Amino acid sequence: MAYAVSYINSHGGVLGRPIKLIFGNDQSQPSNGPAVTEQLVNSGAKFLLYNEGTDYGSKATIEKLGIPAIGVTDVVPTFASPPDNTYTYEVASQLSNWAAVYCGAWKATGVKTIGIIRDDSTTTAGLDKILFPQLQGCVNITDIETASGSASDLTAPVARLLGHHPDAILVADLGGPFEILAQDTIYQSDPNITRYSLATIVNEPSTWKLATAGALNGVISMGSLNPTNPRTAQLQQMLTSAYGSSFSMTAFDANAWDAVQIMKEAMVNSGNPDDPQKVNQAMQGISSYTASFGQPGYQLTYSASKHSGANGLCGLVLEQFGSNNHPDTAFSKYQPSCS
Repeated sequence: MAYAVSYINSHGGVLGRPIKLIFGNDQSQPSNGPAVTEQLVNSGAKFLLYNEGTDYGSKATIEKLGIPAIGVTDVVPTFASPPDNTYTYEVASQLSNWAAVYCGAWKATGVKTIGIIRDDSTTTAGLDKILFPQLQGCVNITDIETASGSASDLTAPVARLLGHHPDAILVADLGGPFEILAQDTIYQSDPNITRYSLATIVNEPSTWKLATAGALNGVISMGSLNPTNPRTAQLQQMLTSAYGSSFSMTAFDANAWDAVQIMKEAMVNSGNPDDPQKVNQAMQGISSYTASFGQPGYQLTYSASKHSGANGLCGLVLEQFGSNNHPDTAFSKYQPSCS
């Protein structure tokens, strides 16, 4: 996000004025959100960017203050949906579309049964309540194994999972060490079984090095980056130039870039960046913004009644890890279409 702001400022700012980025931290506690939001506005914020998924508690405060806000990485539509959504918007693709993409891939590759291993976090449980019932519409879930997020050994649950002989395994968790341990254990137990993941591991470059060499090879993760998308490739090149050749771009980087560009467009189109009402009205007039994530040609659109920019399934990409434990390619056997 800081890079996107710096880029705008180096290219003339907003109507000739630089953007000043100020930060607040709710320490991942939704109850702190309203106070932090008020602090930011009292410090002069004219637009709010929430770079986490715990901003729902701030909606009423945003509504009261009348300041446009984007939930940059939200995948649950709560932030952009009624009530209190006059000023709230989203960029990322929605969780409600994930099942359709998984099911499309499984139909294309003949997967009829899956086993699931998950952590015991409340966040994962909330996601699973939305996702799992939809998955059961296209596959038979043979077994769901739940283990502590701090587990140091997953041999037993993985053995039980494989004992049901599923066509594929889905690792559903918050990512981090748990996911690496799960993927390592599955790989050691059955290196040939097809593995899928949520949009966790693909967005955590710091964890890839924790995996055994080659252990992530073949893992198919829900993601948002397709190397064949010219906008994605362009942003990757810009970030690599800024941060070095070893930099690994994630969907969070693309979401942040697009959120800042959309914010700038709304401010410019408003004619008066200091007037939040005019900026908010301009936000609702943004259409056909070509995103830096998703399939080639994917666009975000907003209106007075549509505050989530997502359009269909093709903001999502199934990314596949290579033998270097990096998600280097888009899964070749299925991708959602923009048509």
